[in-house]
Amino acid sequence: MARKTKAEAEATRELILDAAEQLFFQHGVSRTTLEKIAAAAGVTRGAIYWHFENKSALFSAMLERIRLPFQQMLGQLDMLQQGDPLAQLRDFLIRSLTLISSSERHFRVLSIVFLRCEYIDELNPAVSRQEELDKTANAIISRALQRARSAGMLQADVDPDLAACAIHAYLGGLIRKYLLKPDFCDLKQAAAFIDLMLNGIKKPV
Repeated sequence: MARKTKAEAEATRELILDAAEQLFFQHGVSRTTLEKIAAAAGVTRGAIYWHFENKSALFSAMLERIRLPFQQMLGQLDMLQQGDPLAQLRDFLIRSLTLISSSERHFRVLSIVFLRCEYIDELNPAVSRQEELDKTANAIISRALQRARSAGMLQADVDPDLAACAIHAYLGGLIRKYLLKPDFCDLKQAAAFIDLMLNGIKKPV
């Protein structure tokens, strides 16, 4: 049998990830076996182990596909040192929510994470990675708020660290509600949701 080219191997890897994403979304993580994923992807179980050490590694790789755009936006926000820090933070938050409402993949994967995932020991690496990303996001949002405070744009009693934590929790609540009932909490109204939150910490004009 001819050895697969790098492009063919990458295509197979993506096929496996696509199948895992669909099955995790339909049946939950614990009820989805590697055998079922292999069958859905039209590959052998050995092909899965060629690309992924175990189910946890496969789950982590699936998450990384949606984390990358968010990490890139976070990095862009953190590099901004000039201009209006609140407007920049607002833009980042709106784009984050819009990404979820406009991408079927983001909707599926976040539904898996929020609603169809039992955090058992085998998923610990993925959980740890998410905790690291959450800490990074909080720190970057806090730094943006610190820049806004230095510019006199926040109310005097607003603590940037506490505000960053509150923003993170607010977004998490919006996302969870949207995943449960998209019509009830429509993220297409992202700008209105974000303005309601930021108006509570902005210094009145």
